[in-house]
Amino acid sequence: MSVNRYQPHVLVIPEDRADEQIANGFIQHDRIQIRRIQILPCANGWPGVLEKFKVEYVRHLRMYPQAQVILLIDFDRQYKSRRQMFEDETPVDLRERVYVIGASDNPESLRDALGTNFESIGLALADECYRRISAMWAHKDLKHNEPDRLRLLESVRSTVFLL
Repeated sequence: MSVNRYQPHVLVIPEDRADEQIANGFIQHDRIQIRRIQILPCANGWPGVLEKFKVEYVRHLRMYPQAQVILLIDFDRQYKSRRQMFEDETPVDLRERVYVIGASDNPESLRDALGTNFESIGLALADECYRRISAMWAHKDLKHNEPDRLRLLESVRSTVFLL
């Protein structure tokens, strides 16, 4: 289902199928406004996410000032360098509407550590966003996302959730 581009909306670009399943779990939350968030096709690796963002979605953000983009990637234990690379490639005027989120290693490691499936992880993360708590977000494989999580709560929560 696509979003109304003229209303506040969020686009999610997942790196791979595992990240896509986490995002799909997130949108299964019963308070999600499904017409306000769209999971885009997998980008086939974090370089694909970055390229797709630069080629297609920088323009989208400029055309639609109420749009926001979540880049859902695996940090592959390279959080600082990969995060910096994404920040450097994001135009300064758009940085406040772009979020880089992901597991510190990969979703498979996160799934194994939590003992559950990808969609359940996404649903639990959505519930924590909705309820403004951070138990799972504080997990060692997710806690590095805290700055973006807090920004998301402030700017995206009211867009994607029925409050």
